Amino acid sequence: MSKATCLAAIACVMGAALPRTAAAQFEFTPFFASYYALTKIDDAVAGNSSVSEKQFAAPAFGARMTFWLGSSFGIEGAGSFAFSGTRFVSSTAGAVGASLSGTIITGTGRLLYRPARTNFHLLLGGGIVSRGGDTWNFGFITSKTDVAGVVGFGVRAAITPKLALNVNVESFLYQTDPDGTGTEYDGKMQADLYVAIGVPISFGGR
Repeated sequence: MSKATCLAAIACVMGAALPRTAAAQFEFTPFFASYYALTKIDDAVAGNSSVSEKQFAAPAFGARMTFWLGSSFGIEGAGSFAFSGTRFVSSTAGAVGASLSGTIITGTGRLLYRPARTNFHLLLGGGIVSRGGDTWNFGFITSKTDVAGVVGFGVRAAITPKLALNVNVESFLYQTDPDGTGTEYDGKMQADLYVAIGVPISFGGR
C-alpha cells in the first residue's frame, strides 16, 4: 500500500465518523513518552567484526484527538515527535561508536475499543513514520518516510473526579530501506515502542 493510499484511507474513515460525533465525547490528550527501538536499522560485516546501527532510546511528546462514538468504540488521530538519532555499535568487545542526532515524527489514525465497565482500551491503526536530523542527511539517503501500522493498549487512571491520566503502550511496525535500491542499507522490518502518559481533556458528554 502506498503512503498516499494509506493516508487517504485514514482520512476517509475519520471523515465518515465526524457527522456522528455531535453527541459523542471529544477528548484532547497531550502526552509525554519514552521511545524505544526494538530492532536495528542495519547490520554491516567487516572482517571478523560487525557494526550495527540502531535508533537510541529518547524522550518524546505529542497529542491525541479522540472521538468516543459510544461507550465502547472510538476513533482517534495522534502525532508524536521523538528526539532519537542513531548509534553505531561494534561486535568487538561491545564497543560503542559514533552517535548522530535525529528526530522521529509519527502521524496515525486509529480505531479504539473499550470493553464494557473497564478503564482499559485496545487500539489498531496506521499512518506514517518520518525520520530527520543529522543521521539521515547523507546524500545516499533517499527515503525518510515509511507507512506504518500501529497496535497497542491503554489504561485510564482517575486521580481525582476531574483529573485522570491515560497510560498508553504502542508499537509501530514498518518496513524501512533508507537508501532505496542502494547498497548501504538492507530493507528491514522495524518495531518501535512508545510508552506514554497523558492528561485527557474532555469536551461534551455521551
